[in-house]
Amino acid sequence: MVVRWKKTLSAVVLTASLLSSGYSAYAAGDLPVAAEQTSAVYSLTEALSVEVKSVLNERNDTGSRIGIVVKMENNSGRNARVPDYEVRVRTSDGLQYTLQPSATNARTVQPKEKIELSYMTSVDRTGFNVSEISWVDIDMYVYPKVETEMLTVPVQQLEWTGSGDEINRQGAVLKWGESFTIPSLTSPLRYTPSKVEEENTPTGPVKLITLLVENPGTTMETVPDFMLEGKSGKSVFKGQRAETEPITLEPGEREYIHYAIPVKNNVDLESFNLLTQENFMVADPTGKLTPIPYEIGRLNVVLPGKTGFSLHGLNRYVMDTPMKVDDVNSLIHPDVDVSLVELYMHENQGEGYKTAIAKFKLRNKGEQPVPVPVFDVDLKNSGGYTYSGVRQISSTEKLMPNLSYTVSYSFAIPESENEEKLGLFLVDSQTAKPYRTTISAYQTEIMKQDETSSRLSFYPFDVELKDWTLLTSTNPMPGYVTYSYKLQLDLDIQRKDRVVLDQSFSTMKVELIDTLGRTIAQEHFSFTGMNRLISGVQTVEFKDLRTDQYEYPLTIRIYEAIETPQGEAKRLVKTLKQH
Repeated sequence: MVVRWKKTLSAVVLTASLLSSGYSAYAAGDLPVAAEQTSAVYSLTEALSVEVKSVLNERNDTGSRIGIVVKMENNSGRNARVPDYEVRVRTSDGLQYTLQPSATNARTVQPKEKIELSYMTSVDRTGFNVSEISWVDIDMYVYPKVETEMLTVPVQQLEWTGSGDEINRQGAVLKWGESFTIPSLTSPLRYTPSKVEEENTPTGPVKLITLLVENPGTTMETVPDFMLEGKSGKSVFKGQRAETEPITLEPGEREYIHYAIPVKNNVDLESFNLLTQENFMVADPTGKLTPIPYEIGRLNVVLPGKTGFSLHGLNRYVMDTPMKVDDVNSLIHPDVDVSLVELYMHENQGEGYKTAIAKFKLRNKGEQPVPVPVFDVDLKNSGGYTYSGVRQISSTEKLMPNLSYTVSYSFAIPESENEEKLGLFLVDSQTAKPYRTTISAYQTEIMKQDETSSRLSFYPFDVELKDWTLLTSTNPMPGYVTYSYKLQLDLDIQRKDRVVLDQSFSTMKVELIDTLGRTIAQEHFSFTGMNRLISGVQTVEFKDLRTDQYEYPLTIRIYEAIETPQGEAKRLVKTLKQH
C-alpha cells in the first residue's frame, strides 16, 4: 500500500511589524506583507502522524551525506510504538537509499506527545537531489520478503545542500523589518531585523546585525541557538552571536540579540540566511555516543539597500533636552535622562588637528540610586566620516535621586573639518562587546564661541571676565635677572544649573604664549574643592617658566581642560593679548 499526499495543513504565520520604538540604523521602509508558510502533516498509522522537519543533502569529502529529521505525533490516548519501518529517500534520478536511525531515537511516543526522529546515511556519489521520503514495511517472515510502502511524501522543496544554498521557498524569504518566528522550532519567540551596522576591527570589517526578540507567550522562554550567515553573490560569511550567556525572556519582554559577521573589504552583504542545528547520534560498541551535527537553512532575510549616510535623515536636537534612547537597550537606566549641554570645536594651533568637546548632563529622575551609564559617543559629518569620542576620567559610580551629573567627551578632528552640523550618536559598546551598536542619533549644531564676549561657559558655570591684568616682575640674581608673571582676573562666577560635581570635573587652564607661539607657562584652576575659583579677583602666579627672557607681548589662552584615559583634552574658551 502506498499512501501519497494524504495530509493536513498546519500554518505558521509570520506577522509583519516594524521596530516601533528606539533608534534603527536603517529605515525599514513600507510595512512588509505578512508571509505564510505551511508544513504538511501526514498520517503514518491510525495513531501516528509525521511531519518532515529537515532534509540534508550535503556534499563532503567522500561523496554525499543525507540526513532527515521528522516530527512524529501520537494522536491517540495511549502509548504508541514507533513502527519498525525502514526510512528511505528517493533521488531525482530514481535511486533509493536506506537511512539509519539515530542511536537516541525514541521507541515509544506518549499520548498526545510529539517527538523528533533523526536518520542519516552516506553515499559515494554526488550530483543528485532528494525528491521523496518513504516509510517501508518489510515482512521478513515470508520468502521472498515482501516490501510495502506505507507512506511516501515529496520533500524536494525542503532539501538543503549545505552552506550557501539558496532559500526560495514560499514564505521563507523575508523583507528587512519583517517579523518572523523560526518555522522548525516550537518556540513562540518572534524576531524582527532591527539594525545592521558596520565596524572596522583589527581583523577586518564586521557587519553587526541586531535582531529584536519578543516573547508573546505566557511562559518564560529561552532564546534558542541558531546561526546567521551573510550572503554577497556566491560568497558566504559565517556569523557568530555576540552574546555568550543564555538569554531568557519573561512574557511580554523584549530584548536584542546581536550577530557579528566578519566580511572582506569592500563587501556589501545582500541578505543573510538563518540556520538551525540538527544532531545525529552514533553509538560505538561500548554504547558511547558521538554527535554528528549539521545545519539547515530556514529563512533568508534581505538586507536594506546601501543608501549612504544622510544628516537630513536624523532628527534635529534641541540643546539641553532629554535624548530619546532605544527603550529596548538596557545600558541606560529608564530613570536616567541624557542631555547634551555643550558641543564646541576649536583649532589647536600648531597641533595639526581640531578638538571638539561634548558635555552631557545625566539626571536621575527616579527615587533610587542608579549606576552612571557608560556609553560611547560618535560624531559623523555629512560625508560619513566618523570621529569617536574619549570619555573623561570619572570617579562617580552612582547617580543619586533627583540629582544631575556631567560627563565630557573629547574628539580629535581633522583641520579640514568645517561643517557646522554633525551627526551625534550614543553608542553601546558593552552589551554586544566587543562590538558597538547605536542607541540614539541626532543632528546637532556646533556651538559658536564668541571671542568678543566677556562671558565664558564652563557648564554648569557662567564666568564673566570683568577685567584682567598681566603683571611682570623682575627677580635680580647674582650676575643675571629672571622674570615672573602674574595674571589678575576679575571674575563673576554664577552657577546656572544644580549639577553635582566631583574632583574629576573639568578645570580652567591658563597658558602663556610667546610671540613664536610657544607655551612658556601654564596653570590649572579647579571649580571644586577648598581652593576652587570664586567670584572676585583671582591671581594666577605662573611658576616653572620655560624661558629666562623677558617676553612681550604675550598671549593668554584660557581653556576648559578635562582628563581622559588618553591624556588631557582642552577646549579653547578665550584668548587675551597684551597690547
